[in-house]
Amino acid sequence: MDEKLTLKTLKTREKEARRNLILDAAERVFATKPVDKATMREIADEAGMATSSIYRFFSNQEAILIAAVVRTQSKFNEILDKIFDESRPEESLKKVLDIYIDFIAENDTYFRMMTILMSQGNLNIESSKALVHVMNESLMRMDRIFKLLKFTDNPRPLSRYIYASLIGISVSYNKLPGINIESRLKHMKSLAEILYDMILKYPRDAKLPG
Repeated sequence: MDEKLTLKTLKTREKEARRNLILDAAERVFATKPVDKATMREIADEAGMATSSIYRFFSNQEAILIAAVVRTQSKFNEILDKIFDESRPEESLKKVLDIYIDFIAENDTYFRMMTILMSQGNLNIESSKALVHVMNESLMRMDRIFKLLKFTDNPRPLSRYIYASLIGISVSYNKLPGINIESRLKHMKSLAEILYDMILKYPRDAKLPG
């Protein structure tokens, strides 16, 4: 019984390792050319395996793209868990905004993958569910902060507003030409600080749309 369990565990780990190998290769390919122009053959070559082997894990390029985004977004959620301080919700909110800006700047491939996904609007049902699920995981963490700040019983619209605003700031300024990365970061964080001040001044008992 123990031997079978061990073999099963090893096979599971090997499968996960191969899956991550493909995703790592895909992100390297996506870093060198437009995400929507990359091919399964290029990803396979980068991963050092046959194209047919990739199809054992991912049905198409969209599935790889979604899996890569979900993996990175999950890492961001883990970061949020580490900085969350239940006794200091205002400080936690400020950290979320700063960390998101830093995260986008440090994960350029993720930024470009998300830009593609947000602009397509034609994902299949399975891809949409996976993307919505991991985004909801991020929103749930924001909801927790707003509840501690004594906002409305339904803080989800505020969480969505924060998320959408941060994406807007990133899309508008993360690749702004003519200035260096330090200046871009400073500019984005100054806009995020305005967002932070606006949220704190928002009426705590305001009724928000569902």
